[in-house]
Amino acid sequence: MAESNRAPQRPKRPNKHPNHVLRKRQPQKPEQGKNVIYVSTRTSIKGLLERCTKLINNNENEIIIYCLGAAIQRGILLALQVCERHVSYQHETKTYTTTLIDDLEPTVDDADYELQKRFNSGLRIRVFRSDLLEQPSTSDRKQ
Repeated sequence: MAESNRAPQRPKRPNKHPNHVLRKRQPQKPEQGKNVIYVSTRTSIKGLLERCTKLINNNENEIIIYCLGAAIQRGILLALQVCERHVSYQHETKTYTTTLIDDLEPTVDDADYELQKRFNSGLRIRVFRSDLLEQPSTSDRKQ
């Protein structure tokens, strides 16, 4: 008997809501603008990098990158690539937690609509132009 190279499947979790269908809503966007970029696991890193390059070529001083959950790694990769290609740019990060809301739609007549709240971690990356000629003054340095 030949062995399968497939990984063993995880046991399925019991459905918490057997009379409902889970519909995930889009997460809320904290900011909007031409210099704000949202990264997901489905977006192309190459396409996002080109978009950042266009913003930089249009003399944008700051690019804001938002990413949630599994897309955080891709957002960090994007910011690092932008800073590597454009030496005059630096990055600054802030973490946050956002509330995601899911709709539970009933599949049977006697069930009601329900909402489910869950939390997800997110990252806000600010990529900004720094003046390379500007030297910190002696009062700004920590001793």
